[in-house]
Amino acid sequence: MIRSIISISSVIIITALSVVVNLIFLPLHSLGLIIWSRFVLAIVGVKFKVIGGEDLSAVNPCIILINHESALDIPIAVAATRKPVRFMAKQELFRVPFFGWLMRISNHIPIDRKDRQKAIKSIERVSAKLVKKKISIIVSPEGTRSHTGEIAPFKKGAFRLAQSHNLPIVPVTIMGARHCIPNKTLTVIPGVVTVHIGKPVYTNQFKDIDECIKNVRNSMVALKKEYEQKRLISA
Repeated sequence: MIRSIISISSVIIITALSVVVNLIFLPLHSLGLIIWSRFVLAIVGVKFKVIGGEDLSAVNPCIILINHESALDIPIAVAATRKPVRFMAKQELFRVPFFGWLMRISNHIPIDRKDRQKAIKSIERVSAKLVKKKISIIVSPEGTRSHTGEIAPFKKGAFRLAQSHNLPIVPVTIMGARHCIPNKTLTVIPGVVTVHIGKPVYTNQFKDIDECIKNVRNSMVALKKEYEQKRLISA
C-alpha cells in the first residue's frame, strides 16, 4: 500500500511538472507526451511488450483504437506507438486548472457525454485541425472503462471519424494493464503489459461501418481472450 501511495504521488508530481513544461514549450507537446508516458510507466513499475506495429510508421495520421481497461491505457498507448497523438477525453477534464488548459490549447478533443450533437461538432472541428497537422487520434470506442476486463461493444464515433477523413484505423489491444491497477482501487502492482498493434484498416474495405466495427472488435476480443487464458494457465 505504501508503494502505491508513493507511486501515485510521484505520478501526480511528474504530471504537474510536465503540464508546466508543456505549456512553456507547447510546440513540443507531442514529444512531451511520449516522455511523460514513459516516466509514468517507469514510476509505477509497469513495462510493456509490443507485438506488431511494423506498418505504423507508414500511416500518418491515423485513428488509434484502444480498449479501455485501466487508468494506464493512455500512457501505455502513447509510449507503445510513439506517434504524435492527441486523445479524446470527457470534457470535465478540460476544466481542471493548468492540466485542462493544456489539453484544450494543444487540441485534445473534449467529449460532452450529455450532449451528443455538441460532442460531434467538437470532434469534427478539432479533428480537422489534427489531420492537417498529421497528428493521430487515440480513441477508446467502448466509451468507458471495462469493469470486467472484457471488451465492451464499440460505439460508431471513431469509425465515422475515420470514414469522414479517409483515415486508417489501427487497432491497439492492451492486455494486462487491469492487473497492474485493479479497477476501483488505488493499488499499483508492477508488471508487464502486452500491447498488440494490429494492421491498419480502412472503413471502405468493408460493406459498411457496422461490418468494420464487427471485424475490428472481434480481432481485439480474440487477442484479449487468448491472453487471459494463457495468464490463467501460467498462474
